[in-house]
Amino acid sequence: MQDLELFHFHLERAIYILNFKDQKLAECWVTQLHSSMGLQYTESFLTAAVLELSLTNLDTFHWVLDNLSGWKPYANLLAEVTRFVLKKLIQKGFIPSQDFSFDAEGKILLHESTKAIVMENTSESDRLLIEKVVVTPAQVLSLATK
Repeated sequence: MQDLELFHFHLERAIYILNFKDQKLAECWVTQLHSSMGLQYTESFLTAAVLELSLTNLDTFHWVLDNLSGWKPYANLLAEVTRFVLKKLIQKGFIPSQDFSFDAEGKILLHESTKAIVMENTSESDRLLIEKVVVTPAQVLSLATK
């Protein structure tokens, strides 16, 4: 039980620190935890923190994934979400390079109708994560005109 309490403590602390949206503060804190708690433990509660933020604080959730996606736990999480989407597309009969492709940032480029199929029967947290790895032509066009 003590391990669970410690994990919960670090999870709450991660959410507290991430809510400041200060990359240097977060990096210092994570570096200290890596040395005292170990990399795997730190990655576990950082992943749990972003999943919790997807339910409790969307602004911080988006900030974390937009600004800290280079951190190993978040890069791994986004890679897993990408694999999940690709698997779902292939299971639904979509063909790579024909029905979907990748943009320069490695996001999955697909049409709105295809995206709607991918989003079917997904939780709100999963939807938010999928939005971070999927892009539609309309989104690409809106980014190009900014």
